[in-house]
Amino acid sequence: MSNKTRRIILILIAVILLLLILELLFRPKAVRQAFADSFYRAKKYPRAEELFRKNATSNDVTANANLAKSLYRQNRYAEADSAAEIALNIAKDKKDLLYDSGDIAYQQKDYQKALKHFKEALLLDPDDEDLRANYELTLRKLQKQLPPTAPSQQNKDNQEQEAIRNILKGLDNKESTDRQQLKQKQSSKTDKWW
Repeated sequence: MSNKTRRIILILIAVILLLLILELLFRPKAVRQAFADSFYRAKKYPRAEELFRKNATSNDVTANANLAKSLYRQNRYAEADSAAEIALNIAKDKKDLLYDSGDIAYQQKDYQKALKHFKEALLLDPDDEDLRANYELTLRKLQKQLPPTAPSQQNKDNQEQEAIRNILKGLDNKESTDRQQLKQKQSSKTDKWW
């Protein structure tokens, strides 16, 4: 290699290094995000979490969503739920976040919350088969979880409903008799007009 070629290669390497240093100085969040993504894909979730947490602020949807995902992968569902809620509160496109939040709630056995999140996500994308499957699975889990109502409770509910119906019928009858009496008074006054 000639000196001229070596000099050009060294200059190119120097320029690339300078650009990388500038990137680190002026955009550290983007660099951390790239490294965190790499760790996440390599399934090094604690290290990814650490970098996502450094990026997570109260107004950064992506960092909070990624933090929630890395915490979820570590089975730290309560912390994942908090990060996902922050992301949900500030996100404009919520479908994927609702899906993730539903998964987190499902893992916590909070089937009501999971069902709510899956339903909201389905309203945004009714054609998503995975969402529909998760919604149906959660619905089945919720139905298994609910205790069957005891017959005595049903009887009590029926008795309360019957009592309310009786009260309403009584009020209707009283109103009807009051109208008839008022009509009779008015008709007796109008009959004696002369």
